[in-house]
Amino acid sequence: MKTLALATLLTLAIGAYTPARAQGPYDKRADAHKDIQAALTEAQADGKLVLLDFGANWCLDCIVLSHLFEDKTVRPFLDDNFHVVSIDVGNWDRNLDVSQQYGGPIDNGIPAVVILAAPGDVIASTKDGGLADARTATAREVLAYLKGWVAQKPTHAAR
Repeated sequence: MKTLALATLLTLAIGAYTPARAQGPYDKRADAHKDIQAALTEAQADGKLVLLDFGANWCLDCIVLSHLFEDKTVRPFLDDNFHVVSIDVGNWDRNLDVSQQYGGPIDNGIPAVVILAAPGDVIASTKDGGLADARTATAREVLAYLKGWVAQKPTHAAR
């Protein structure tokens, strides 16, 4: 009887097992260079902007910003106007070359955002640390940032 109970318990435990999902929005295995190129290619086809989201899974403000991007008032605008590329900076030891390529937006903290027009030109950045305290931001404030960046979109990049 004990063997049957143990076998049943083990079967239930194995059946209930689901692999752990990634710990946060930033994938340390992602190839930022390829992801950015793919987003730029899509942007050239559809006229959207590319939003580079630099952060790390240990960073509370980064996690908060990723949740704000999922907010029901933010997500539709984000999807309509941007291709988002999340870029993991790890413990300040990953994708630093990508940050430098786009003007060092992480120099004053993360999360940091860079907005690119379809050709790859930087049209906005939070290099000033404007989002580094995202934990105090609201969805309305993030939406205002996004709308302000869309307003800076070059006319030649319009849909």
